[in-house]
Amino acid sequence: MALNEQDREDLMREATAFDPRAELHVDHELLPVFWGQKKNGNFSFYFGSDPVYQFDQSGFLRRAYIDGYLYRTQGNTLARLSRERNSNESTLKRYDLTITESAGLLREMSDRFLKLDSAFGKQHEIRLMQFVADTSQCELQELIQTQIKQILQHSDQLAPRIPGKR
Repeated sequence: MALNEQDREDLMREATAFDPRAELHVDHELLPVFWGQKKNGNFSFYFGSDPVYQFDQSGFLRRAYIDGYLYRTQGNTLARLSRERNSNESTLKRYDLTITESAGLLREMSDRFLKLDSAFGKQHEIRLMQFVADTSQCELQELIQTQIKQILQHSDQLAPRIPGKR
């Protein structure tokens, strides 16, 4: 988490680590949905500036930003990190979610991706607004749909613990 958070305003222009990347208009979402994939295959979905979900190549959740909190996988649960600031420093407070709390967060995530998957099934409910990719629009949409299905397949599981983090 950065020292000074900013809204994620123009991901299409600024998120160059994501290639390919796309901005989608989804009828049931208030704000555009940004999707991007990194060279290592990890990918992310931004539903406006919050929530944000980051996945590994297989569709297992690595991190999420929800209601101003960072959630990070610990392998078997999620840690919720919140920032506390004073005039000299910024520190992160950590809370490890219980199994029940973690399952609830994953269920909410799954519900959101079920709706997104359904929108892809009804072509009139989703439109690709802009994209940066070396593929056709059709191939890009297929890739995004495949990744949504991966997320749904693994929605009750987490990615392995992020190395160096406990």
